[in-house]
Amino acid sequence: MTSAEFRRRAGALDAEASALADDADRLQFEAAALDGILDPLVAISQRVWTGPAAQDFEANVRWYSSIVSQQARELGRIAHDLRRQAVVARGEAAVLRARALAADAAVAVANSVSGVV
Repeated sequence: MTSAEFRRRAGALDAEASALADDADRLQFEAAALDGILDPLVAISQRVWTGPAAQDFEANVRWYSSIVSQQARELGRIAHDLRRQAVVARGEAAVLRARALAADAAVAVANSVSGVV
């Protein structure tokens, strides 16, 4: 692989890392927006009506709210994983850039030994 190819691949990895980080940010934002979104319904229900239907409604809201909160936590975990993958991609890009520098240095040494300037 040439130094230009190393650099091109490093640039692609950096772009992928940025996209992963952006996706993670959006996912974390959506997860935060979901967590607890149904909770106000119970308080509203308690102010508006009473009786068995109200109790059933409130129990259902609490149950669905727990599911939504659980899913929000899972989205947060996935966002964390995406951020970790972005860090790995950036690390791999740095390695490729170092290889490009090493390839350039090897070519410079070979050229100087052979007398080519």
